Amino acid sequence: MTAVLRLALAFVLLLVGVGAAGCKKGRAETAPPGPIVRDVEVEGNDALQDEAIVEYLNLQPTPVISFGEKSYYLPGLEQIDSDRIEDVYDAEGFFEAKVTDAQVSVRRQDKDVRRQRARVRFTVEEGEPTTVRELHFEWVGETVPVAERPGFERACGLLPPARFGVAPLNKGHERIVAALEDAGYAYVAVEEKARIDAQLRLADVDFRIDPGRKKTITQIRIEGLDRVPEHLVRREIDFVIGKQFKRRRVEEVESAAYGLGVFSTVTVARGPETDDDEMTLIVRVQESKMQRVKFGVGLQIDPVRWQQHGTAQYEHRNLFGKLYGFKARLQAGYAELPALYDPRQHGPIAKLDLELNKKGLLEKRLVWTEAPGVELGIWEGYQFYSLTNRLGVSRFFTRFFELSLSYNNRYTDIFDIQPDLDRNRTVLGLDFRDPYFLAFLQAKPTVYLTDSILDPKNGVQLSVTYDLANRYFGGQFNYHRFEPELRGYYRPHDRVQLAARARAGMHLPYGEAPFVPIDQKFYLGGSNDVRGWPLRRLSPRVSLCPDDPGSCRGTPVGGQTMLNGNLEVRVRLVGELWMAAFADAGDVRAGVLQFAPRDLLYTTGGGFRFASKVGTFRLDVGGQLNDDPRFPEPRPWALHFGIGEAF
Repeated sequence: MTAVLRLALAFVLLLVGVGAAGCKKGRAETAPPGPIVRDVEVEGNDALQDEAIVEYLNLQPTPVISFGEKSYYLPGLEQIDSDRIEDVYDAEGFFEAKVTDAQVSVRRQDKDVRRQRARVRFTVEEGEPTTVRELHFEWVGETVPVAERPGFERACGLLPPARFGVAPLNKGHERIVAALEDAGYAYVAVEEKARIDAQLRLADVDFRIDPGRKKTITQIRIEGLDRVPEHLVRREIDFVIGKQFKRRRVEEVESAAYGLGVFSTVTVARGPETDDDEMTLIVRVQESKMQRVKFGVGLQIDPVRWQQHGTAQYEHRNLFGKLYGFKARLQAGYAELPALYDPRQHGPIAKLDLELNKKGLLEKRLVWTEAPGVELGIWEGYQFYSLTNRLGVSRFFTRFFELSLSYNNRYTDIFDIQPDLDRNRTVLGLDFRDPYFLAFLQAKPTVYLTDSILDPKNGVQLSVTYDLANRYFGGQFNYHRFEPELRGYYRPHDRVQLAARARAGMHLPYGEAPFVPIDQKFYLGGSNDVRGWPLRRLSPRVSLCPDDPGSCRGTPVGGQTMLNGNLEVRVRLVGELWMAAFADAGDVRAGVLQFAPRDLLYTTGGGFRFASKVGTFRLDVGGQLNDDPRFPEPRPWALHFGIGEAF
């Protein structure tokens, strides 16, 4: 069978190569309008960064690796962009700034235009900036106490001798409005004007401020509903009724409406101003499609496992017309261990997950979930099928804290057991039950101190997963499971993302059945944790030759104690193509609370990510920095290809 698979793989590669050659031959090539702009530089600029200037130009630098539109040089664009640069400086208060030189150098002028590259260099004389000499405020109305007015005035950020310009003036306007809105004034009107002395490079700035009255939100009007019941939407956003107006509360109403998952657009406006202290918020929505069907294919590559599968997903976001959410996802394919061209173990894989959720039963903030599933799978040493179910409830307490509770059960039947496991059943003891039934309660508190819950860029996230398995719940095992996890994110620049994770795992068996099923123990290795190791290979193992572990590959059987840490730096190259470098550490021990930080295994490496509409495609290569005689691996590196970020 191995020879047949190798022949089939070679035939497929041959067809791909022939097809690619044919496409290349038949494609009509159009000459570009000019050389590709490779670099755009600005010299002599001290007050403004290159990026703040170049973003307004026609001539944009094209990266070496570019999958999007390219920027081409055409004669005359450098003069147009010279004028634009002076306009940028005017907006920032440098009215004397001039572009003294604009040079364009083209490499390979005598060759095909498709290979020409242009470099553009602008030289700037900034001159002296215009500064604010005097700042005047005229307050209309008596709603803001005189003693509080200086605080709002300082918010503009233009106190003399601040730099004057159109951009700073507009920012000052926005800051005054924001400060007053955050204090409860919903209908703020600010007018600004400036008198400029060009010779002295000084500006006198006047602000006329009409804050209106402080307002309390007493009514919400919803517009644009068709299939979604109004009372269910109102239940999500009525938390602002009776509260003083603040800008952030408008944003919270918008986020809550979006959180229902049934609107494509949500805008929140203020109703007409009234003479009293009450106000109305107008929520305008546009309903999205309630049903969606998606199809896809996937490929996962690991040193000890290849997997090819197709997926089909159906989603209904407004089942029964009452905002019940329903999702069905089917994944089916085939897996080969360790590889497609060397299938020592192989078999079909399939997984069907169903999920029904509803918010508002018993209490309007509770989210209830019922999620049955069935799976046919294969791991090193055995194949299995399982039936699972989870009945859970979760709730957010403020935007930062979520608590979820669930009852879970799992029936698993193991078959096609390989000799390593079959002959070591007595060593594994009652942990290796076939079939088995597991039932446990799970509690998971999570603290979100991040800028986004679904896609964090900055901040910290802390969670603790606690499982309590007990025979009285209907299962065959008694144990506690603790898994605390800390994640951190920091984006110092639009093109740079830092991410870190630290976690630990502990199984604490107890009582009359102090065991943990083999497939529920801790394993490390693979594309999501210690990436210099193959999938699940960083684990205690059993072998047919225990006296000489280096001569046998062994089968991983998991451990009771786990440590894992990750650090990753992601740099955006162009568009949605990112490059990453990472360092991982981890260890899994068979014993209970058997932590050994000094014996951690370390790996490092790098890879690429491409963020597409269907997910983030990821390719990583990791190498081991140290080894352990417990886990002999013939190859000190691993290649992983999959979908989604590691964390």
